Amino acid sequence: MLKGRYKLIIAIGVIALGITYLVYGSVKDTMVYYLTVQELKDRVPSVYKERVRVSGTVVPGSIRNEVDGFLEFKIAEGDDSIDVKYKGVIPDTFNDGVEAVVEGLYTPSNVFNANVLLAKCPTKYESTDSLRKAESS
Repeated sequence: MLKGRYKLIIAIGVIALGITYLVYGSVKDTMVYYLTVQELKDRVPSVYKERVRVSGTVVPGSIRNEVDGFLEFKIAEGDDSIDVKYKGVIPDTFNDGVEAVVEGLYTPSNVFNANVLLAKCPTKYESTDSLRKAESS
């Protein structure tokens, strides 16, 4: 009877470890560290080897659609800015001055090659009360 309980406890432990390993392995592959433009520049050259996510504001007048299908623009934080080259679906809310999040690789030529582009639109997600207060000010 005691041997049966030990076997059950060991079996449950092995299953729990297996599930933990599978979850950790899948989450580890999808995790990407989130950086600001300044943090990205501070981590050069070690950042060239890793996939990162960077957030910044799209510099007004910097958006260019290239002939080869790439979208080029700059994102900035304070006085720091980086050039971004992106090919893919462009979000509807992507415009000058919006906060954008790009994911990809930063190259030694100081161009961020992004394969993911997200554009935030803060007013779209504010509550109605917040919008009324802003309008009345």
